[in-house]
Amino acid sequence: MYSGYDLIIMAPGDVNIEAVPPPHKAGRVEDPRVYLAAERTFLAWVRTSLALMGFGFLIARFGLLIRETEAVVQMPEHSHRPTISPWLGFTMICFGVVVCLVSALRYRAYIQALEAGVANQSVSTRTPLVMAAILVLVGLVMAVQILTL
Repeated sequence: MYSGYDLIIMAPGDVNIEAVPPPHKAGRVEDPRVYLAAERTFLAWVRTSLALMGFGFLIARFGLLIRETEAVVQMPEHSHRPTISPWLGFTMICFGVVVCLVSALRYRAYIQALEAGVANQSVSTRTPLVMAAILVLVGLVMAVQILTL
């Protein structure tokens, strides 16, 4: 009978008992560390989505602050200039919502695969790469907007 512990002999006279998860059986993955790691990854994506939403709100309000400041200082030559901040902020907020939704769907699919006995399912790197590409585009648009102020 396998107890889940292995004896590791370190040096003469030294014995270390290290907990090792039981061997994988057909069916559900039993090692709780796998589930906890999946949950940590999911929560990291949730934090990222919240940061994106907060950043989008900040971008939208920054454009409003610039317009209000121009109105107070009475700069009429800039008062009718179109601004992209509200649309960029709205886009970032929507992107944060999509990231949260996709992370929830990926987490659910991963947990279902673990419960079905698939211990090391292949994971697509497409989602993080798409997210990075969108953030690069948003950063470039923000840089252009700041240069045109």
